[in-house]
Amino acid sequence: MNKHDIAQNSNLEEKILNELQKNCRLNLDEIGKKCGCSRYKVARIMKKLEEEGIIVGYSAVVNPTKTKFKYFILLVKRTSQPFDEEMINNIPIMRETDFVPVVNIKSIATLYVHGNYDWILTFTAPDIADAKEFYNKIFKYYNKYIENLELLEIVLPFRMHGFVMAPDEEIKNFTKIL
Repeated sequence: MNKHDIAQNSNLEEKILNELQKNCRLNLDEIGKKCGCSRYKVARIMKKLEEEGIIVGYSAVVNPTKTKFKYFILLVKRTSQPFDEEMINNIPIMRETDFVPVVNIKSIATLYVHGNYDWILTFTAPDIADAKEFYNKIFKYYNKYIENLELLEIVLPFRMHGFVMAPDEEIKNFTKIL
């Protein structure tokens, strides 16, 4: 494959990924029309992207303003205390709810970051009390590894995953107090 074909194929992969991120329920024909190729080419590229681990799943984007759950962010600043062997072995395979059992949260993402904090956990919970219970248990069980822990509640999600989540009127009213 020459450089032009590689660049063109990479561009097509990017277009397909963009369409899937907008709406993963599109069928192969629809994606092909939007990307300017056949459904068979779309299928081959999607299979390749799945095998390479670039596409790891397909998911619905949920509007948090329409559910009974609230969204939270937990910022974690680590101490210099190294993880013990058990923690190192469990981190890649465990979810947040495995580290802190019996909490009423649903994990969204766990991110290792560079900056003032080391980890960011995003999750949903029915209310602030459940989120604080998770916060308190994380701090209690892992306090030797935690220098600082901060819990944030998402008050109004303007945009998530490229989609506007709040109605225009709600955004306009909210921005008046900012």
